[in-house]
Amino acid sequence: MTIFSVLTLSILLSVPVPITKPIERVFLQSSPGILRELLTAGGDIAVSLPDPLLLADQLSPDQAYLVFKRVFSVFKTTEFFVDPVLSTLPSRPGGILKARWSFRNEKTGNQYLVRVFFYVTPEPAASGSIPGERKNVLKIVEIRAERL
Repeated sequence: MTIFSVLTLSILLSVPVPITKPIERVFLQSSPGILRELLTAGGDIAVSLPDPLLLADQLSPDQAYLVFKRVFSVFKTTEFFVDPVLSTLPSRPGGILKARWSFRNEKTGNQYLVRVFFYVTPEPAASGSIPGERKNVLKIVEIRAERL
């Protein structure tokens, strides 16, 4: 039975996570609006970004939208890659997606490279789907980054 569980988990973890493409669009299109749709509605989002962005705070989804709107107005993404494998944590729902983000300051021309970690958890999908059908979608509850 244990072998079957491990095999099933391995197969599920190898399937690309549906939230990866929208996350890529957020950064490649500099779109805080898309990001807003991916954030949890169930509370604040922990955001920690390194220098030159320099932010560490708990933000509401609306505040996170405004912060990233400002970030995207100053910094232009030059590349963004999401690792499609979701790293899970024992006894916690959801998991961690890793990404590599390269961006340039439009004013100074300086280039930066960071690794971004998105902690995502399942939440019920918005209403409007088929009545009686409860579907879960992954939502971002934490964004952390570190310089490479």
